[in-house]
Amino acid sequence: MTRRGSLIYYLAAWVLGCFFMVLAVWCLDMILVPSPDLAREATEGFLTLIVYGYLFGAPTALLFGLLLRRIMLALKCKTPMHWAVAGAILAPLLVAALGIGSRRAAHLLPSDYAAIWFPLVGAENVLRAGWWLTIPAGAATGYYLGRIQRAFAPAAETAPSPSV
Repeated sequence: MTRRGSLIYYLAAWVLGCFFMVLAVWCLDMILVPSPDLAREATEGFLTLIVYGYLFGAPTALLFGLLLRRIMLALKCKTPMHWAVAGAILAPLLVAALGIGSRRAAHLLPSDYAAIWFPLVGAENVLRAGWWLTIPAGAATGYYLGRIQRAFAPAAETAPSPSV
């Protein structure tokens, strides 16, 4: 393990970020799409979404974790609630920027360069589902990333008090 928990932090950014985003998209689908066989379709839909979410959401989630960590360390914010608020603000901005970049790249690049779009595909699909879904997902991810960062932060050195 690394000294400051970077491996755990970025693994959690990927796992938690993709999970919370998939959960938000799945909940929206369950609310909007009525079905006679809801239990079976809900399970199949969630499993399909989670597999594709972890695959295509990885670049966006890792970039989110990197930016959130840099911003919060620069602002010297330590409480998980501050991280949650920053995550709720950063997630829609990041998804919108990457999603719009993906749409522009689709028109500019020929289809032979489709592999270049891989980092942008997850954000593009989330943008299609609804940009506002990133707010609760970003807040939840930011909260837990703040707790992880705080757990692995170096402890402040205390000077021994003179005994009298």
